[in-house]
Amino acid sequence: MIVTKNWLNEWIDVADIATEKLCETLNSIGLEVDSVTKLRIPEKVVVGRVLSCEKHPDADKLNICQVDLGFEKTQIVCGAKNVAAGQRVCVATIGADLGNGFVIKKAKLRGVESNGMICGADEIGLPKMNEGILVLDESIGALELGRELRSYEAFNDDVIEIELTANRGDCLSIRGVARDLAAAYDREVKLYSHTFQEDRRGVARVLTLNVIGAVDANLVYRFAELEPCSQKVLEAFRLACAGKYTELPFDQKIAYAIHNTGVILRAYDFDKLYNDEGKAVLTLKKDAEGIETLFCGDQALSQVGLNQRGAYGRIEGRHAILEASYIDPDRVSVYHMEHKPETDDLYYNTSRGSETDLELGLDFLCDRMQEACGARIYGGEERHRVGSESKVLKLTHAYIENFIGQEIDRSRVVAILNKLGLHCRAEGDYIIVEVADFRSDISHGQDIIEEILRFIGIDNITPKPLEIVEKRRINETYDLIRKRRAYRTKAAGAGFFEAVHYFFDNRKLLETYGLELLDPSLDLANPISEELNTLRTTLLMHLIESAGQNIKNGQKRVKLFELGRVVDSRRNEHEKIALLFSGNLEEASLLNHGKPEPVSFFSFCESVSAVTGAFRLEKARKNDKLFSPFEQASVMIEGKEAGVIARLHATVEKAFDLPRTYVCEIDFNALPYGNVIAKGYAKFPALTRDLSLLVPAGVDFAQIRRLLEESVAEEIRDFYPIDLYHDEGLGDRESVTVRFEIRSDEKTLTEEEINAMMDTVLATLGEKLGVTLR
Repeated sequence: MIVTKNWLNEWIDVADIATEKLCETLNSIGLEVDSVTKLRIPEKVVVGRVLSCEKHPDADKLNICQVDLGFEKTQIVCGAKNVAAGQRVCVATIGADLGNGFVIKKAKLRGVESNGMICGADEIGLPKMNEGILVLDESIGALELGRELRSYEAFNDDVIEIELTANRGDCLSIRGVARDLAAAYDREVKLYSHTFQEDRRGVARVLTLNVIGAVDANLVYRFAELEPCSQKVLEAFRLACAGKYTELPFDQKIAYAIHNTGVILRAYDFDKLYNDEGKAVLTLKKDAEGIETLFCGDQALSQVGLNQRGAYGRIEGRHAILEASYIDPDRVSVYHMEHKPETDDLYYNTSRGSETDLELGLDFLCDRMQEACGARIYGGEERHRVGSESKVLKLTHAYIENFIGQEIDRSRVVAILNKLGLHCRAEGDYIIVEVADFRSDISHGQDIIEEILRFIGIDNITPKPLEIVEKRRINETYDLIRKRRAYRTKAAGAGFFEAVHYFFDNRKLLETYGLELLDPSLDLANPISEELNTLRTTLLMHLIESAGQNIKNGQKRVKLFELGRVVDSRRNEHEKIALLFSGNLEEASLLNHGKPEPVSFFSFCESVSAVTGAFRLEKARKNDKLFSPFEQASVMIEGKEAGVIARLHATVEKAFDLPRTYVCEIDFNALPYGNVIAKGYAKFPALTRDLSLLVPAGVDFAQIRRLLEESVAEEIRDFYPIDLYHDEGLGDRESVTVRFEIRSDEKTLTEEEINAMMDTVLATLGEKLGVTLR
């Protein structure tokens, strides 16, 4: 956002404040000043009047001009196409130093004497406004022949560029910045009163607005009958300073009004829209995609807040329909993200929040048009306004003081908020704030306190020693922090490096690999980039990308982990831990002859168990797009499914330039944590028995485990498979060898007792699952 000091002075009295002090104030209230440019016209550049203009006899592109400088009449040869008799112009007289060593001297151009130079704006240190010379008018003040231009205050201005954050759309205008300064300096924003005279003819004679359905936007329309329009130098100069200059005089008036007031303004050529009855019938309704759209017949003229379509916005006739509009910036931003419509320059303003005083913007524009174009403004308006409840926030004064950390006078709080256009009143212990629509960034009490603190100044908060009155307390949050630290330490101890990634992810990538997606209605309205356009539903994709980068950088062995939050499709948050092992199982060394083995499924499981503790695996097919269909399983902790462990699919490894890679993602809440309770150990020896079982096709070990856990003797402490074998002689059966660990706390078990237990195991398996001894 670019302002100038003189321009600001038209809305708030800052003439007595030095530019440097003004910039300090802007920085202190959160409007960061990016740059300051002081515009000063050189000496000996004066106002002149072109008395006559004739073609140079020996040069088609030169003109011989007789110029009245007030103190003398002189001859100047000029090459500008737009020079003409009767113009009042900028003349650099003999001896004027225009910078970079360019000093004006007497000269002869193609044999004709020239005593000076008729200048364009950029030649005297001003922003470029047009091609050719700068033609002056009295918008900068009374033009006196021979008077130095540097004595005109309008041109001796300081241009201030402010770096606004995206939530401060209320400061995208001169009036908006003035409003913040009014609160900072405890001064008043100047009231604007229009001066244009309304024509006796009413707008209803030529314009009808029909509203169909629920339209969530405010619009006001006026009608103007135009005469040929002229450019005003002051307006052109200021727009050029702001980077918004246009040579079309009518467009210049609209741009000047928008930058002044912050109201979104558009114009439509009535002569292209009226019907056989001489009226333009406009229809305002939502289009097929749900955004407010203005139609004339079947022709869409504009999408409110987004764009203006076709040639209807180019005023080529003598009649114009003037429009002021406001639409909720969140609606516009969400629609733009979902539908990607074409937008014009004004979308930048509407998506951040524009001014809601539509009549002020139209009044300002009508004044400029009547003054410069002799416009006749028809009486009355056509309008549509949305009936909406004001956003009201209620805070206690004690809450505000406690949040800021010191006592703040209540009357000062109320004064600051009212100066900002936030209607505020004190009732008992409460401060009640009615938030204006143009402050769409304010929605919570903390936002109000931030506004107060901006103007009190963080440097004015009295420093106090830190006082902590602590009591012994252990709660869920404290336990969660300790649990996180414990598992991070375990992961680092197992050789994994911690990775930290954005909470955002690439929706297209998640969809490609069959991962859970956030419901589109709950997705991000304004993603920070196309690659980070949704919230992450898994930690794996970022880990895979990081592993790929490490492999590309020459690493042969990559072990990464991340502990963080993800969301489900309904945007509910869950905490997970993910681990990745890619490449070699160990570093190259003498022991492996410089050729280490690649990581395998079971070696990865061992690494994961070093972090998570004991777990079991059950057969599962979770995701055949991301994981290998032959190496994936569910992770079971304390009998419940807690996550997944798998090798990446070959196509995924190829896509990310990875060698053999295994990943695991576990629900962090499923991992055990707490005090370890010590138990006594048995004094009697432990024994093992191995049974080779013939298992029918379709029966997996998880079924065997569940059955035996319910029926085996308590002396059987654990059992697990140690061998798997199959050949044609076994038919449709598999040979599985299971090892049983047996121990009694009371005695040394005899062979007969152990054999009885094994017989019970075999009988149970045979009866329930058809399993026999090999």
